[in-house]
Amino acid sequence: MEAWIYFVLSAQLIWAVCALIDKFVISKGHIRNPMVYIIVNGAMNAFLVFLLPFFDFSPISAIDFFIALISSASITAAVIIYYKAVQYEEISRIIILMQFIPVFTLFLSFLVLGERLSGNDFIGFIFLLAAGLLVSYHKEKKSFRIGKAFYLMIAHSFLVGVAYVAAKHVFNVTDFWSGVLWLKLTSFIALAVLLIPSVRKDFIQTFRSMGTKIKGLLGFKMTIDFSAFILSDAAILLGPVALVSALSASSAPVFVFALALLASVYFPKLIKEEINKSAIFTKILAIALIVTGIFFVNL
Repeated sequence: MEAWIYFVLSAQLIWAVCALIDKFVISKGHIRNPMVYIIVNGAMNAFLVFLLPFFDFSPISAIDFFIALISSASITAAVIIYYKAVQYEEISRIIILMQFIPVFTLFLSFLVLGERLSGNDFIGFIFLLAAGLLVSYHKEKKSFRIGKAFYLMIAHSFLVGVAYVAAKHVFNVTDFWSGVLWLKLTSFIALAVLLIPSVRKDFIQTFRSMGTKIKGLLGFKMTIDFSAFILSDAAILLGPVALVSALSASSAPVFVFALALLASVYFPKLIKEEINKSAIFTKILAIALIVTGIFFVNL
């Protein structure tokens, strides 16, 4: 199996752990405004400055730096738009709309990078996309409404696709570790949300009132989150970015469900996940589609 596939799956498993920590911290009221996470993530990148002496940090052109900045700015904007969309629509429907990300990534990688999938790669892409749609689907009595959330999630998916493709370009013009550092350093742009007075006030109040254990938990989360970014960046470097996006989108919900299921059994007071035959069957079928997609990618 190709190395980038291992990197994607490892990154998504780690991010599934991060998602459960986020769910616990926010649901228990330790952080009431998810925008605070954007500030914390941006601030954590400051520690990268201390890593620079240990790497052969290669300079890049002004244009390539601007492209790295586009990648970071796109992710920041995408997260903000995602939180806004959640205010208008149920999370189960929002997740379905996130499956537009691989489609936009495929289109942009072809248009901007000239990246083309082989016949088997494209079949694998279709299976991975189908797995993502299946694992994100929830039965609802009400029909889906095309409203503000729909258009916001289209914008979110497009921006994530832009971030993927821009990051791929950065890795095409420099070595891996230089690319990682440039992409993380430009993530300082996330701190721009501090310019919003209400967000700045909420961040200060949240940090002051937060207990030591929660700060430690968030520190652990940010550490493993950084390692997941390294793995994801390695996947973007080595694999077709459209397939990296598709496998990421399809495997993430499966890992989150599996870990939430375990947490529900062993730590029911912390996280409770609804367990039923239909949900388990859906995830098993999604896994089968993912395995089939990976099989075609490796042909």
